[in-house]
Amino acid sequence: MSEEHEAARPYRPARQYVVLTCPAGTDSRTDPHWRDGPWQKAGQRLTAHRPAATGLTVLAALMLAVAAGLVAGGGPVGTALAAGHQSLTFALLAGLGGAALGLLWAATAVALGERAERAMMAPAAAVTGLPLALALPLAGGLLGPERGLVPMAVVTALIAAPAVAVIARDELRALLRREFLSAAQAAGIPNGRRLRRHILPNAVLPLAAAAWTALPRALMAESLASLLGLGLPERVTGWGTAIGAAVRAGDAVALAGPALLLALTLWALHGVGDGMRLAFSTAAGGHQ
Repeated sequence: MSEEHEAARPYRPARQYVVLTCPAGTDSRTDPHWRDGPWQKAGQRLTAHRPAATGLTVLAALMLAVAAGLVAGGGPVGTALAAGHQSLTFALLAGLGGAALGLLWAATAVALGERAERAMMAPAAAVTGLPLALALPLAGGLLGPERGLVPMAVVTALIAAPAVAVIARDELRALLRREFLSAAQAAGIPNGRRLRRHILPNAVLPLAAAAWTALPRALMAESLASLLGLGLPERVTGWGTAIGAAVRAGDAVALAGPALLLALTLWALHGVGDGMRLAFSTAAGGHQ
């Protein structure tokens, strides 16, 4: 190429690329500037809560022990673990139903406005302080010896739902008062986008903490009713049933296993629930 053509070509600066890397000597998983968002921080707060961390460990060990007891079977320990499988399965199913009902109750009340919210949440707040666990043995007595698992699970879900609804309503109200939602509304962001991008992602953890409260309530209600002989059907033996049978037989060895496992499970569920509320709650200021 001639010198005239070379001089006539416009000058084009070479492209420059910037590569973003972590500072030297740091790890992207540990450096606070590179650490992931609020979900990871909430998980760290949960595991830092000693009763919650211990409760999670206890629950995991119980799940493994119950599974091993179903395989091994036999003896007082195996019998207690088999009874735990029945109680935990029932409490999980009924608790999930109660959690779903409570969350739907709260979300509907908040969505319909303050007047409807007051009307819908007043009954939930009124009955939350009552000993609703006594409603399950009452229902068991009315249904009779041929009572099925589904009706008892429905009653248990109804027992757990009001407490979940009250906590979930408080969480949703606290979330809706957050400054970033007010700023999004002032910026003219459509309601659907605000719901998808801002409300739902920030509501998941607080509502999960509210839903968890249904599990210990369901387990306690079932165990109390089964202890009185008015809980699970006769063909199904849970911890409450095993405790009642051991007490009536005067068998201390048969009593020790299910009683200790039930107490330990309830303690672990409450410990995890307390930790979740402290770590995730918007109303308490834990989930930021």
